[in-house]
Amino acid sequence: MERLCDILFEVSNEDRLSILRRLVEEPMKVTSISRELGFTNQECSRHISRLSEVGLTLKDTDGSYSISPFGGLMLRMLPSLEFITGYREYFIFHSVASLPQEFVSRMGELAESTLVEDVMVIFHNVENVINEAEEYVWRITDRYLITALDELSAAVERGVEVRLLEPKDIVYPPNWEGPGPIIDEARVRGQFISRLLEKADVFIAMSEKEVAGISFPLEDGRFDYHGFTATDENSYNWCRDVFEYYWMRSEARGSDPVTLG
Repeated sequence: MERLCDILFEVSNEDRLSILRRLVEEPMKVTSISRELGFTNQECSRHISRLSEVGLTLKDTDGSYSISPFGGLMLRMLPSLEFITGYREYFIFHSVASLPQEFVSRMGELAESTLVEDVMVIFHNVENVINEAEEYVWRITDRYLITALDELSAAVERGVEVRLLEPKDIVYPPNWEGPGPIIDEARVRGQFISRLLEKADVFIAMSEKEVAGISFPLEDGRFDYHGFTATDENSYNWCRDVFEYYWMRSEARGSDPVTLG
């Protein structure tokens, strides 16, 4: 624990962190680092000395400094901490406790996503993504979005594959009579497949083009649908991998074909 505290103390300094990130690109001497990053030589030497003491940098034979393999590993681990601390107010109330550790460790991949704290904007994004999908729509959700049924029906009519993951205790709307004949027929064809989870650990709505929404539950397990939207590759890959993880562990419904493809 003492070593961890020492390392976190050193990388918590913005100047030392900027030096580490610069040294990822190439080895540099103190004078070059000082000139480029706007430090005095004395300040830079002091920062480099501290980084070297904890093993984050190495001094080369020509007097230049490079980031150590350990320092490079530390930098690769920091994005997740930067992401969650950057959205501290959100994660004070929203939990990732049920999310597998492998995805918690990769949350830095969501760094380019955008926080949206308006549930109507999230739902509007979901509808737009369904409207624009050409290949597939994937969703993990704890309730049906009635306003999107027309969009889903239109999507399957134009050949879009839909995969839906929902908890066994999903909340149905009042007077629910089903999604309609178009989606029912798509179920029979295996084009619209819904499968069951014990519970929804995350809300995801995405197509092959973008992520309409990523929301995490409140501490009591309910969703307020405040969350993130994203179009960048890293965020997309994180959501895709999370969806596929739960898809492979879901149960088939009696009315749907059994497929994990």
